[in-house]
Amino acid sequence: MASPVRITPLGGLGEIGMNCLAVECDGRITVVDCGLLFPAEPFGVEAVAPDLSWLLARRDRVDAVLLTHGHEDHIGALPLLLRDVPVPVHGPRLALALLRPRLEEAGIRADLREVRDGEVVRPAGSPVTAEFVPVAHSIPDACALALSTPQGTVYHSGDFKIDDAPLDGRRTDLARIEALGRQGVRLLLSDSTNADRPGSSLSEAEVGPALRGAMDGAPGRVWVACFSSHLHRVQQVADAARAFGRRLLPVGRSMEENVRLGLELGYLRLPPGQLASAEEGPDLRPRETCVLVTGTQGEPRSALGRAARGELTGLAVRPGDRVLLSSRFIPGNEVAIGRTVDGLVARGAEVLWEDYRALHASGHAQEEEQRRLVRLCRPEHFLPIHGELRHLARHAAHAGAEGVSVDRRHVLVDGEVLELSDAGVVRLGERVPSGRIHLARDGGFSPIDGDVVRERRGLAELGIVLVAVAVDRTTREPVRPPEVKGRGAAGLSGREAEVAGEVSRALLALPPGARDAATQEREAGLAVRRWFRRASGRRPAVQVVVLDV
Repeated sequence: MASPVRITPLGGLGEIGMNCLAVECDGRITVVDCGLLFPAEPFGVEAVAPDLSWLLARRDRVDAVLLTHGHEDHIGALPLLLRDVPVPVHGPRLALALLRPRLEEAGIRADLREVRDGEVVRPAGSPVTAEFVPVAHSIPDACALALSTPQGTVYHSGDFKIDDAPLDGRRTDLARIEALGRQGVRLLLSDSTNADRPGSSLSEAEVGPALRGAMDGAPGRVWVACFSSHLHRVQQVADAARAFGRRLLPVGRSMEENVRLGLELGYLRLPPGQLASAEEGPDLRPRETCVLVTGTQGEPRSALGRAARGELTGLAVRPGDRVLLSSRFIPGNEVAIGRTVDGLVARGAEVLWEDYRALHASGHAQEEEQRRLVRLCRPEHFLPIHGELRHLARHAAHAGAEGVSVDRRHVLVDGEVLELSDAGVVRLGERVPSGRIHLARDGGFSPIDGDVVRERRGLAELGIVLVAVAVDRTTREPVRPPEVKGRGAAGLSGREAEVAGEVSRALLALPPGARDAATQEREAGLAVRRWFRRASGRRPAVQVVVLDV
């Protein structure tokens, strides 16, 4: 009998981002990707990582990490894993180049092993081999993985699209995928991000003309916002800017670093003199400037977010400027993006985005491309990955339309386990630990306790009430009315005296033998909460301090 294989998602199934998947066989584990998610309403949280405790508890059984590409939602959490699980990382050239400085920032030395298109890797000790299959995506060098296991081929699509005219000529290798399908694919794991979008995605080649059309006639600076790792898009922005005599000015740490990296590695080609430095930027004539920034998802600390608030040093958005948002609005970020757009408009800028022109071509397959992959792979079983639950369910329906029966379509969320065995493919009843780790930036990313995040959210939503009580150190009775102040606590303003009276009555009602500071703090807090329950039904945080005088 062949050894069973278990597929365990730790992130990316139930949300867009935070992608991480474990493939387990004969007690050995291979990890596919390990990424971050960036929250729209952070409460001091700058990123979210998958809960890696299940892997950390099995660190001696993990053989390697396989990377499909270099986006943050696929590599960003690797410093957290590699700090305690120092295994080799196999990945495409650009993915490793983007990962390297993140590891250096975190003080981690790692064994990074570059792979080429079509290369087959077998990590030491692992019963699983991986073939890196080229795919088109919104970053160079993206790959799918054809995993050879004792239970047959498991094809992991990575993030992909089917683009017949990619800028670099590197297409999704449909011939190889079809060959794998003929040989037999036991399980297809496929990117679900755009499962709710019919038809096929635009070719990246269509974005260039749209960018040129959007820049034409702009009287002031042109600002273009896109993902800093989308080097194909950066090249198209540079080409469009050059057509109008504009120099390219990258602004922001990640954009500046990735443009430099793209030039060094040959992914970007700019003529001499087109690239402007940060020092030159403020002195360039507006009609000769194209500012390249991040911030398409409304990230408050991004260059575009700071520009919308007038906080970008040396550069200001002015009337006559034109801002192009060259990306898709990721679900959940609409409010934050709208806030950024409003700030730009308030400063006199004209803002254009995907709804106006083909300013963005998604890097993810839409329905027809997803169904085409199913037809090519002809999988025995299907598992949608990379998406919120509605995307996974819709993608499973697409597979059903291509003939995959309902009992062979498996919709999982993080922590659930799918087992492939000689007896069949089934979702196991057990769950492994999964969840989210909130992170703050501190020379890399460091975890924030979940209770702290919940407290911050509560303070933001309901406010806090501060109560100071001065008591006689002998009798333990209040010597003057309590002081009550609120911060963000709705319904309190002008009624502080009522709350103070409630607190005084509660303290005076305590018997002499139960007037220690801890009891008084507790009873004062309960009195405040009772008042709010009667007055408004709200439950703000309450902080009481008892002072002996």
